[in-house]
Amino acid sequence: MVLRVFFMALFCAFAGRAQTVCGPTPRYSPCDILFDVPGATNGQGLALQAEFRSPHHDTALVRAVWDGGTKWLIRYTPAESGEYTYRLTSDNAAFSGKEGHFTATANEKAGWLRAANLHHFAFVEGNALTPHLWMGGVVPGFAQMDLARWKALVDARASQKFNHLGVTLVDEGSAGAFQKPEFFQSAEAKIRYANERGILVDVAFFGPGNLINRLLPSHAEREKWFGYALSRLAAFDVTWQGIEEWEACENGREILKEIGGYLGTLDPYKHTQSTRAAVTSAPLADDGWLRYRSYQSADSAVAGVEQQMFQYPAVNNFGAGVKDTDAFRRRLWNATADGQYPATEVPNEQAAAQMKVWFEFMQGTRHWELEPFYDLENGRGLALEGVEYVIYVEKPGPVTVNVERQGYDVEWLNPISGERTKVKEKGKLEAATFTPPDSGHDWVLHISKEGRKAGMLKSYKFDSREPPLALQEVEGNPEKVPFEVVEPAGDSLSLSAPAKFGVKLKRQSKALQNMVYEWTGEVTAGERSYRVIGTGASGTLRIPADIAPEYPAALHIKITAMNGLGKVYVLDRNYTLEK
Repeated sequence: MVLRVFFMALFCAFAGRAQTVCGPTPRYSPCDILFDVPGATNGQGLALQAEFRSPHHDTALVRAVWDGGTKWLIRYTPAESGEYTYRLTSDNAAFSGKEGHFTATANEKAGWLRAANLHHFAFVEGNALTPHLWMGGVVPGFAQMDLARWKALVDARASQKFNHLGVTLVDEGSAGAFQKPEFFQSAEAKIRYANERGILVDVAFFGPGNLINRLLPSHAEREKWFGYALSRLAAFDVTWQGIEEWEACENGREILKEIGGYLGTLDPYKHTQSTRAAVTSAPLADDGWLRYRSYQSADSAVAGVEQQMFQYPAVNNFGAGVKDTDAFRRRLWNATADGQYPATEVPNEQAAAQMKVWFEFMQGTRHWELEPFYDLENGRGLALEGVEYVIYVEKPGPVTVNVERQGYDVEWLNPISGERTKVKEKGKLEAATFTPPDSGHDWVLHISKEGRKAGMLKSYKFDSREPPLALQEVEGNPEKVPFEVVEPAGDSLSLSAPAKFGVKLKRQSKALQNMVYEWTGEVTAGERSYRVIGTGASGTLRIPADIAPEYPAALHIKITAMNGLGKVYVLDRNYTLEK
């Protein structure tokens, strides 16, 4: 008994001295408070949390997590400059009731990233919105990459104007260590360095192949792991990207709802969130947690149609598997014309340099207001009507653009080199035709009122449209839909036999000459949401075997089409799906 009293007295005295608090910390950067607690090892033996109070008296509660050996960690990120105070509560009398403080220093960081307008991003601080031009690269093998190689990559990408890097936290190679403090310490050192270079890290928690269910098969195991992981990672400048290829994950939709619940309660900074997709994450848009859409598709029939139907910004890994730089560049600009931001695998440094060209050009536009534009010929474009038009001409030749009648500044951008060629003044434009400087490669036509844009930066609000842009009403009246379904013709389909699909136009017009079609299938009873099962006017349906939990199943097929002027139509068909 005497020995125990002596030990506790020694422990309490030691604990009071074994607390290390961060020094002056820039706003939106993590402050780490470390504790050395003899006897509290392997994540056991201590319940400890801190309530932080900002200079303006906002409060946040953060719990301590085990950091290996006898070390414990509380990590918190201040959003204001000035002195923060905190008060500890614990089941250990050595800590409970103790108070401390640290200083947050001013910097130019404009807030946390949020979705803004209808399809764009902004840093938000209070009522102030600062536009954010997302340009991201996906980095494979993050867990296996040593810190020196990571730093070299971050430095290279920062010099090329990248402001996002996408990583997968737990993959097949790191599955044996994903619950150890050392695993997180390694990941955190890399994320911290990227943040210091001005780069946000987009974190997919688990890789593809149903990995999350194999490693954490029960709700209790997932709850414990996410509680630990988010207590360590949420304080960094990140976005959350769920899991890779959610469509192929067993009960992927339910798993992501569960993860969304953890983020809602354990991420006090409310970082914006989505999930990686094999094709699209838009099927999850109505589940309440998704704040931007992720794609892995170069098919404008998916990207273009869904941009007209869904709110929230879209990012696209359009370069997955692409090796050719010219093909990569064409995909980059076509995704831009669809209204998407690049968050993509980068095949080589030449491609990275062409992304820098993209960024430096788009940074000079009102990118946070540009939306897909269709009133043109031989090009694909974005516009803030009457102010700015960005037209991608993939196949060089004359391009005709219909704009509001007034004077504009006009130039051609070489998307390979970044070189700009001004077009001689033509007076007031309305329907104008322009020819690229040469036919050797693709070009970007930029039509803008630069003087008006400069004035708007001083006096206009973030969204200058009156009224603000809204999603269009989709036409679903069969009598007004300009096409009809000719295949599948029967009432039933089988996974064992290829099924053809096809539509036929009921009338002809200029707007209907460039129709694009997205075919989706959903078994509502399975609650797994829809899957893209085809694109185009005809082809063979690609119905995944796991679209339904059991067979036969009632399959709902939706055909969503967009005409050459951006008008969207939809038809529905129901089938019995056999295995």
